[in-house]
Amino acid sequence: MALQPISSLHFQFFQPQTKTHHIFKFSLSCSNSNQKTAQVDIKVVKKKKHRPSFSDQIRHKWSLKLGSQRQKFPWQEQQQQQEEPELVEQPQSQEEQPQPLNFEFPKRLSPWHVAESPKQQSQFHSESDVSEDEENEKPLQQNSSGSVMEKEVQEAESTSLKKRRSNTELAEKFIPEHELRRLRNMALRMVERFSVGVAGITQELVDAIHEKWMVDEVVKFKFDSPLSANMKRAHQILESKTGGIVVWRSGSSIVLYRGMSYKLPCIESYTKVYNAKENAVDNSVDVGSGSSVEVSVKEMVGPIDFNRDSAEYLKDMSEEESMELIELNLLLDELGPRFNDWTGREPLPVDADQLPAVVPGYKTPFRLLPYGVKPCLSNKEMTDMRRVSRRTAPHFALGRNRELQGLARAIVKLWETSAIAKIAIKRGVPYTSNDRMAEELKKLTGGTLLSRNKEYIVIYRGNDFLPPVVTKTLTERQKLTVLQQDEEEKARQNASLITLSNRKSSQMQLLAGTLAETRAATANWGHQPSKQEVGKMIRESTLDRLSSLIRNHESKLALAKTRFRKSEKDLAKIQGDFDPADLPIDLETLTNEERSLFRKMGLSMKPYLLLGRRDVYAGTIENMHLHWKYRELVKILVKGKNLAQVKHIAISLEAESGGVLVSVDKDTKGHIIIIYRGKNYFRPQVMRPKSLLSRRQALARSIELQRREALKHHISDLQEMIELLKSELEDMKNQKVTDGDKTM
Repeated sequence: MALQPISSLHFQFFQPQTKTHHIFKFSLSCSNSNQKTAQVDIKVVKKKKHRPSFSDQIRHKWSLKLGSQRQKFPWQEQQQQQEEPELVEQPQSQEEQPQPLNFEFPKRLSPWHVAESPKQQSQFHSESDVSEDEENEKPLQQNSSGSVMEKEVQEAESTSLKKRRSNTELAEKFIPEHELRRLRNMALRMVERFSVGVAGITQELVDAIHEKWMVDEVVKFKFDSPLSANMKRAHQILESKTGGIVVWRSGSSIVLYRGMSYKLPCIESYTKVYNAKENAVDNSVDVGSGSSVEVSVKEMVGPIDFNRDSAEYLKDMSEEESMELIELNLLLDELGPRFNDWTGREPLPVDADQLPAVVPGYKTPFRLLPYGVKPCLSNKEMTDMRRVSRRTAPHFALGRNRELQGLARAIVKLWETSAIAKIAIKRGVPYTSNDRMAEELKKLTGGTLLSRNKEYIVIYRGNDFLPPVVTKTLTERQKLTVLQQDEEEKARQNASLITLSNRKSSQMQLLAGTLAETRAATANWGHQPSKQEVGKMIRESTLDRLSSLIRNHESKLALAKTRFRKSEKDLAKIQGDFDPADLPIDLETLTNEERSLFRKMGLSMKPYLLLGRRDVYAGTIENMHLHWKYRELVKILVKGKNLAQVKHIAISLEAESGGVLVSVDKDTKGHIIIIYRGKNYFRPQVMRPKSLLSRRQALARSIELQRREALKHHISDLQEMIELLKSELEDMKNQKVTDGDKTM
């Protein structure tokens, strides 16, 4: 037998391989000219590719960044325009030669040094030069639709849009880069910082910031909830209230710069001296121009307002909304001082804590419901009012729970122009309770509470609210009516005195309809019951009441008995298929030593079987057999049963499962039943006995037993009550008979 390969082995083994697996076929030859082929798999290790460097991976990203479109600085352009005025004034009629458009982007490399071989550099430069010449010589290429190919421009725009927007744009715009870097490094070395809590950015914090700025250029802050949830908003509030510039923001931390033209004492003295010299040198300057210069210096020195949210909000408002806002501001100015620490949008709410706590002579406003108007709002109207209140700015800011008469008076005045009053609860004030605030305001104003939470309280003025003008008119009208009635009464009395009658009775004073006439009639013809008659009437009413109460309890007793009989029928129907097993005759016995040992083992066992309200049913026996699959004992915990019931349950479990009862013990959790499976235990084929109830039937039986037990107690209570009432009724009747005999 000779081994003859199909191809040369030397060529196959020593040829450079590129695939991972190769298959060789050989032919086997023998003397009887029978050939067989065999396949041999040879694994060749694949060479790992050279991984590109980090600079190679990001080179295309740096090359797509757009550079500045300016070729010269602005001041160089101004100098060129001044030096060459003639070129600017040349006529535009000359034909301009068309220049080829170039869409090449400025090539920018990475900011770090990348080592490259001179061969690769020369090759790269040569290819770039060739590509530049070709692009300049080629005309603009167009696609099938005829539009200019701007794929590279679109890619550059997409990368610029994907760039993350800086959170300190204002600082990067006004502060040089090297100065910004210095301020940030200074802030990183700072240890002292201000902690902003629930109260937010208050006036006290702003004053502390200005005091700190007298020493340091930057101030560091750490924000807690709720401002830490919206740091962009905290950034804007901090800049608008302090006049500084945020130079660094990360997470819940902010670094605030006082500004290059902050109001330091040296700068203020310099500006005063500078203004005094200007006024002394040039007194002939126009007043308007001089004021503009002063204002410009003050603006450079003073703080800058960066409340962009309120400015955008006011900008988007229509003329009607702006007029309403102006009117609301005027009204709030009349109501009281504003709350300057408010961080929401305009207008600033009134500080309710600065209003008087007690107003002498304050009364709840007079209310009168018009004819045909419902006294309360419907569900739809309440929903509409709540939606309107969500879009409404708060009118007051409150931080105390009691003594709100000044606020109530301001709310009543606000209700003359607005149907609802919205009160914001101040943050950071301890022991605030919106429940107490709402109850106190509702009691003082008589309005309707629309909504209440930990942030706002909204009160509706009510359908029966009357403005003070209408109330004043009604009270004056009522006084006039009373005066007119008094005048009519005096006129009637004068007329009765003038009128004379011929009868003798007419000479006496008229007593018709007076108290004297009533007393005289009662004395002459009225019958006053005696004490005995009053007692008799009380006894009769008591007897009637007892008899009616007995009849009511008897009807309840009859109804309870019918329900008890129905419950017994239902229980018998459920237990129709229930056939409990008897204890076996040849029951396995345990010695005292074995019983004590099994008892200790069972009590120390962690796994147990809980017996609930269904008591013993087919599922309980199945669970016992599943426990016996892994251990000899089963521990059963029974709750809410007395000892007699637990013993009955233990005997039934022993009979149904075929095990041996070890012990019944009392524990803090309930009663514990321990059952041994037996020495000759074998697992039955059917673990759920058919003679017991199912899970659903056991629950129904438990409910019916509970109902029957409750009806038993109810019937016994009713019977005792009826017997007690009947005995009391008999005593009352016997007392009545004895009293009648005494009177006879």
